[in-house]
Amino acid sequence: MKHLVVFALLLAANILNAQQSSRRQRFISGGAIRMHLEAGGYKVTPTDSNDIVVTCHANWDDELKRVRVDVDPGPSTAEIYIRNTPHNNFSATIEVPRRSDLWIRLTAGQLDVGAVEGDKNLEIRAGQLEVAVPDPEQYGHRDAGVLTGSIEASAFHVSKGGLFRSFEQAGTGKYRLHAHVMTGEIDLR
Repeated sequence: MKHLVVFALLLAANILNAQQSSRRQRFISGGAIRMHLEAGGYKVTPTDSNDIVVTCHANWDDELKRVRVDVDPGPSTAEIYIRNTPHNNFSATIEVPRRSDLWIRLTAGQLDVGAVEGDKNLEIRAGQLEVAVPDPEQYGHRDAGVLTGSIEASAFHVSKGGLFRSFEQAGTGKYRLHAHVMTGEIDLR
């Protein structure tokens, strides 16, 4: 019982001490966004704005101060770098224009991509990848693969698990979807 009380107090302290910071950058809808992400939990959400907004969350202010967020926009391509992330409980929400092509590389963690319309090229070394696919017919070429783990692609009627699992399909849509996780899970829903 004593350990449970101590755990509850530590959990409450972490929740109360949670910190966040934001960075906003103007960008053109319909452009390509390349994200280079260090370990953490990331949520990419579409908005009707022409801004890219990165909001980082960490348990402590000193951890958050070490995180480096760089957003470098060009005329039609933006580069986002998130570096020096804490080793525990770091997360970020990245808001992008609803119509954006995404290229994302994550070292480890969780990546949840909302219903962003456009090409998607997504890779994680270790972790979980979730992608909202409200209209599977928007995608022409689509492929996904894991070296070790599972693929649950209900949007494309595919379910596989184990070693060296993948699928590749051709559709009639104008966008491409590529998802790869070395070790972990892919969920295309």
